[in-house]
Amino acid sequence: MKKVPVIFIACSFLIAVMAFFWLNKPDFSLSAPHDDSGFPIEGFQITGISEKGNLYLNEDESRLANVKTSVFSQETRLKSDEQTAWEFFFDGILFTVLPRGGVQYTPQTRELILERGEFYWERKLGRPGTEIFLFKAGNSFRLSASGRMRLENTFLEIWNYSGQMDFDYNGKSYRLQSRQYLKIGGRGNVLPVSLFPPPPSVSPENETISLAHINDTIIQFKWKNVRGAGRYLFKIYPSPLRDNVLARKVVTGNSIMVDILPFIEFNKLYWEVAAFDESRDIESLPSRIGVLKIASSLLKKGMKAQPPKLEVGSLSVSGNMVLIKGDTDPNVQLAIEGIEIKVDNDGKFIHTISYSSIGIKDIVFRAVSPSGLTTVIKKQVTIFEE
Repeated sequence: MKKVPVIFIACSFLIAVMAFFWLNKPDFSLSAPHDDSGFPIEGFQITGISEKGNLYLNEDESRLANVKTSVFSQETRLKSDEQTAWEFFFDGILFTVLPRGGVQYTPQTRELILERGEFYWERKLGRPGTEIFLFKAGNSFRLSASGRMRLENTFLEIWNYSGQMDFDYNGKSYRLQSRQYLKIGGRGNVLPVSLFPPPPSVSPENETISLAHINDTIIQFKWKNVRGAGRYLFKIYPSPLRDNVLARKVVTGNSIMVDILPFIEFNKLYWEVAAFDESRDIESLPSRIGVLKIASSLLKKGMKAQPPKLEVGSLSVSGNMVLIKGDTDPNVQLAIEGIEIKVDNDGKFIHTISYSSIGIKDIVFRAVSPSGLTTVIKKQVTIFEE
């Protein structure tokens, strides 16, 4: 007889607990389903917007979007201004849209059209074969695992990083395999072009620096060479969304010295490097994005970089030979009479010049800092007949 009240109390408690969780459960009706990592499994959702500028929800730029924008009840066009990059998820794929990019999304048919701009994509969830459209509904693209594309009025560029990509464009069918590039329109390629793999490691990959003196802002960026690649394209950005390139340089070799003083207004700098075919202006697959954190700085904001120091300590003449000794900043590119001269870790250098005639000779010294500032000095010596 005593078991009945116990069972009744237990059932009542269970019903009360279920009612509590029912009344306090989160409302998922206003957003797409998510996985355990918080990524949307399906549908469309804005997930990131760079700090500067704006992302608009309509053509007349009267409605601003934010990272909470996930509900679209009607056809919507999103576009950003010239400063703003942004990210969104669509059917398990993370898209990064560079500044001035625009898309159209129709929730009723779950149709996504990339209308203009430059895009990166990477599959995070789901199975391959997500379909999108370029420019208009007829240009159907079944996306690969990752890649990049650029849409302009007169041409289309595609960098297919990994996986197979099939698409129909202007009535023709195309297929790209991993690490292939194709340009359609303009002076486009008739056949896909093979791309180099990404540099396998970068440095600094994730480093914190503290700036106290001017020379502290001169940073060496390094990466491992890619077999067969002779040149590399190096870029620095203010955010991981790749908005607004702060520096872009073509480099021979696997390192570059850069003065980051012009960029110290940012707490973090993001950089990447890719093998580069300069003759065809084609980048290959980029490296992982490296992060350089500026923890603190004793440098004043707005301080300008200074031209490199350049001192010629001695010019010793012996017959038709001149022995030159001097001192400069250790990170400069030094040239004497147009010939590149190596400097040691302290910035000291030694060089000799031989002349075939007598008389007064001008010797021009040129030092170029990593920030591009130049110091030029000229010295004279007199060569006498022995």
